[in-house]
Amino acid sequence: MARPNILYIHSHDTGRYVQPYGYAIPTPNIQKLAEEGILFRQAYCASPMCSPSRAALLTGQCPHSCGQFGLVNCGFPLRDSNKHIAHTLKKNGYYTALYGLQHIHIDPTVLGYDRIVEVQKK
Repeated sequence: MARPNILYIHSHDTGRYVQPYGYAIPTPNIQKLAEEGILFRQAYCASPMCSPSRAALLTGQCPHSCGQFGLVNCGFPLRDSNKHIAHTLKKNGYYTALYGLQHIHIDPTVLGYDRIVEVQKK
């Protein structure tokens, strides 16, 4: 059986204020992904802060378990980068790439991605 493609998109500070959740903010590409994939309507976050919440999603651990007690830029990096999902996916034959920001470690190269593409700032 073929492995499914996995596309994980984590936007920064949008919350649910995009078209698929019924808001009048046009996001046609996100809308199309929602129509063709899975849209979570009852989800919970592990933390109200960016870094701990992302770390929980990408490690499967609560923030206090993975060591992400606060924001990475305030000195709280992911305790064990081998717990990051990129390492798990690589071990299972997936190619992983990071485009943009990740907010859980100062050094994104330790997270296990095969490719890291930095966003060009204007």
